[in-house]
Amino acid sequence: MKLDSPEARSVARLFSEYDPHVAVDLHTTNGTQHAYHLTYSPPLHPNTPAEIDGFLREGLFPHVTGEIREKYGWEYYYYGNAFARGGDAPGWYTFDHRPRFNNNYIGLRNRIAILSEAYSYASFEERVLATLYFVEEILDYVHEHAADVRRIVADADAAGVTGDSLALRAVPERSAAPVDILMGATVEEVHPLTGRPLLLRADTQYVETMYEYGTFTPTLLERVPEAYLIPADLGDVLTRLAAHGIALEPAGTTALEVAAFRIDSVRTAERPFQGRNEQTLFGRYETDRVPPASGDMLAYTDQPLGRLLFSLLEPQSDDGFANWGLLAERLRPGEAYPIRRVPGGQ
Repeated sequence: MKLDSPEARSVARLFSEYDPHVAVDLHTTNGTQHAYHLTYSPPLHPNTPAEIDGFLREGLFPHVTGEIREKYGWEYYYYGNAFARGGDAPGWYTFDHRPRFNNNYIGLRNRIAILSEAYSYASFEERVLATLYFVEEILDYVHEHAADVRRIVADADAAGVTGDSLALRAVPERSAAPVDILMGATVEEVHPLTGRPLLLRADTQYVETMYEYGTFTPTLLERVPEAYLIPADLGDVLTRLAAHGIALEPAGTTALEVAAFRIDSVRTAERPFQGRNEQTLFGRYETDRVPPASGDMLAYTDQPLGRLLFSLLEPQSDDGFANWGLLAERLRPGEAYPIRRVPGGQ
């Protein structure tokens, strides 16, 4: 989201210029000793277009899982780890909804994103094969449903989010009923080259029934404005927005009715993460009328990347520019967040 690294900027540029309909992010994972050769995930942010989520959860994932079970006898399932939180019974927890994670980011760009996590305790050969089978089945399914893929992406781009209530923060949501999770085990062997202990997947499995926490529910919602008014002196913000592919246009000289977020307090993380101390803002909105200054820009939310724009610029977004400390020098209690909302006809 912050695009500090050249790799992150390259990913944003890839999606701005090449703009694939479907992206598959291939990884390997350890963690819980389960019995799946591979686990997967759709985009997890609550603001992901519903049709993208449905295409994956109701179509592609069940089909691919069934094909691999039938052809190879291997089990795949949604990514997760089994552990307890706050004294509760163990649950099957996915990872994080925030768009700092690649598949969540791609989902907010209205594209179909799939995370693949081969099981690291499997042998190298099995990890390669598990990933190969997964990619092959994805390609087959997407090819067979190419018209649906194009329509879903085009509809998401055209839908617009102006005036919608979207999530700024979210927490894991418990499944309506418990699910059966295939648990496994490992055996310890000696690495043939290093002599160090090596855990390898054992050919055993058993079922544990637990609640699944594979989706997220919003804890803070905000209505999407017509546009954001960005001061000319926030050049770094404007540069990063452009790098994401966000469309910007001059604000002109006509005074605008705006909503300014008056900051009551700022909570700053004690420890840096990825070189930045994350910040959480608290405050309230006040209405105002301001004439744009020379060089000020407007970012309208009625554009294909409106969901992403909302997450980047909202002052209370859990993964936006304010959260990442990009505006730290301008965030003082009693003062207004420098980027104003233009409510429009709401």
